[in-house]
This record gives sequence, C-alpha cells and structure tokens, in this order.
Amino acid sequence: MVGPAQAATLQNTGSLAQVLYRFEDRPLILGRYGSASDFQTHLFVAAARCAGAGPSQYGKADGIVGAKTRQAILDLRTCLDRDVKSAIGMGDTGGNSDGNTGAITVGLWKMLMPADQPYPDAIERANHLTFALEGTDYDAIQFNFCQSRNPRSGKRFLEGDPWCYTNDSNAYLTWGPRGATAGAGAEIQQIVFAAERANPGLLKAVFGPHTDAMHRLALGNNQSAFDILCAIWIDPKRRVDFTARFAKYGALAEVQHAYRRVYDAANADGGKIARFFKVYAALKPVIRRDPTEIDLAFFIDRATHGMAPPGDVSDLAAKMVNFASRTRKVPSPGTLRRQLAAWLPSQHKYNDRIARDAIFLIDDPEVILSDTHRRIWQQRSGLRASDFGLSDDRTITDYPVAAPTGFEQIERFYTVLPADKRACPANVRKSRRP
Repeated sequence: MVGPAQAATLQNTGSLAQVLYRFEDRPLILGRYGSASDFQTHLFVAAARCAGAGPSQYGKADGIVGAKTRQAILDLRTCLDRDVKSAIGMGDTGGNSDGNTGAITVGLWKMLMPADQPYPDAIERANHLTFALEGTDYDAIQFNFCQSRNPRSGKRFLEGDPWCYTNDSNAYLTWGPRGATAGAGAEIQQIVFAAERANPGLLKAVFGPHTDAMHRLALGNNQSAFDILCAIWIDPKRRVDFTARFAKYGALAEVQHAYRRVYDAANADGGKIARFFKVYAALKPVIRRDPTEIDLAFFIDRATHGMAPPGDVSDLAAKMVNFASRTRKVPSPGTLRRQLAAWLPSQHKYNDRIARDAIFLIDDPEVILSDTHRRIWQQRSGLRASDFGLSDDRTITDYPVAAPTGFEQIERFYTVLPADKRACPANVRKSRRP
C-alpha cells in the first residue's frame, strides 16, 4: 500500500489529477510500440501484485486503453492510501477529479513509471488521437493492387476475377499510422531513405532477399514503385515473406523515428501544421491566445486526413480575422475550428471528415452539432479530444517542424529489372474503378 508520505511527495509535483487518457464507450488505440504500451506493462504488474494474482489476467500490453486497462486501474486503487488517491485524481469513487472512472492521470503515470519516462505531452497525445482514427500500427502494411471487388462478380483479382478493380490506383502500398504510401506521395520511399541513411545496413539485416528491391524502390521513380511492388505482390510466397519482414522492419525504434521524422518535416505534414499556426498567429491580436491543445490535435488530423491551409495563408488568415472580429464577443475555440473546417472542405470521404471534425467540436459547449452530424460522429468513432486529455483551457505555442530529409533532392529514375516488369500482369496495369 502506498501511504501518506508518498502522497505528500506526489502532491508537490503539479497537476496530478489531469487526465491523460480516458476510456468511456470506445477504446483508445494508441499503438503497441509507444509509451502507452509501456505504461500498461507497469500497470498490469502493479495491479496484479495488489490483487495477489498474475499480470496475465489482464492480457498482453497492447497500447489499447479500454476495459482491461480500466479494470487494472480499479484493482490497483484498493491498495492505495486515501491521500494518494486524492492526489492522483482517483478520489473516493475510483474515478478522477472529473468523475471518469479508471482514467490514466498524470499522477498515476508518475507513480508507476520510471522517473526518466515522462508522461505524454499534448503533442504526443494529439498524435495519438489521429493514430486512433487511422487504426494501423507501425508493423502493418497493405498492398493496394486490385484491392476492390468486381461489382458484378463480387471477387477480387487474387480471388480469380480476371479484371483488376481498385479505388486508389496511386497508392501501391500503404503503411503505418499516418497512411504512408509508395505511390504518388512516395512517403514510404522517404522513410526507408531516412532510416537507411541514419542506420546503414538496416535494410539488409531485415529484408534479406528483398534488400535489392527495397533499395531500388527507394531510389526509383513512381513507375518503378508500381513495377517493383506489383512483382512482389503477385507472387504469393514473395508477398507473404515481404509482409512479414516489413512487420519486423516497422517494429524497430529506428524505423519509427524515421517515420515520424518524415511526417514532421517542413515539406510534409509538419509544414501543413505550421501553416495552421500562421493562421492563428494572425488571429492572436483578436482572440488573445495561442492555439489550444484541441486546436493542435485538429491541425494534426487535418494535415493527415483532409485539407490544410494553402502555401500562402494570407487570404484564409484575413477571413478568419474578419470572422473572429465580427462581434465584440470572441468566438469560442470550437466555433473557430468549425469555421476553419468550413473554409477548408475535404475533397474526399466527406462523411469521414465531418465525423472526424466533430471530435474537435464536441467538447465545446458553444458548438451545437446537428442530429445528422452527431449521428455520423457516433457511428464513425464517438471519440472526444478530451478522451486524450486535450483541453481548450491550455495552449500550445508552436509545433516542432523538422527539416526536410534530403530525399526531395534526389533525382529518381527507372530502377526496374526486366523480370519484375514481366511479372506484373497486363490487367493489373489496366486497373478499373469499382
């Protein structure tokens, strides 16, 4: 049992009752390789010790904050002194200071985790929100060749249909939490380039017989990516082995660092997020604040899925300033986000986008969603920014945008071997939209 002495120590460390993650109706998928999974490992051991059982009763740490994580927190609570529970926001009801049972708070994190592993800050939790919506981890890839079914036969190409249907002919391979592709965007090539540049020989150590293909993929142009990956995909043995090796590759910390580095770069999502901050810099004299934590999460999600401000933000910034100045009352943070979303309409997946936008509006009492908007939000996710401990009461001054990796300066060329080109069927090259 943790006693009053530790409670006194905890009480001196800040806002310990602040929520980091809160599971209500929908589990929060935070990733198997991040700090949330490490926290679960420590939590399950401590809770099992408290209950006099083995940690296996909670299953493996998986980075999903859901029912088993909440149960472990409630089991641990029985071994905590009243003052400790009060200090870390668990109270007499087993919830945090907001009445949310089994939340992960700053105090609970500090109590269980090593001192050198700080709790996730607002930027990390905002990225976790988008991760939860994308739903794919660093070890997950998907080939997109002929992935759609023939509307007539109901079969895919690999299931015996002679025709190739795809709803995304420009993304030959998709990987990881931000949906990196080896297509028109070439994000996968950039990540592979950055990881290999920082860790020479990593590709060979993981990909074995596919190493040459991966090098040619990283250096090749768009047509090369199509031919190289199609040759792997069409061969069942190569496809299975390549997928398994890519999973091992994505599980490496060095690769995950490169992945995040590419997306935080000024010529990628980092630059898009910086443009949002420029809009709010123009707004600051009117609203008298920097972007809030929920604003930041909205920026990151918009950069990942949807529309971001154009390169020249002056017109958009002027419109937002006019909107914010139209009355003496400064619009609420959610009201500003809703207007910004209206001026940055998504060009695809309309219902997905409005459902995601609702996540950043639902916590603002001054924003009233229509019944249709709320229903779509419930169907698609039902998540709130506050589930990730994000608040409109705290602000963020900037986002750490990284420098470009140098990949953009490489002149890419056709790197396909004749055997690869011959392997890709003609019907795959002539894909149709379903």
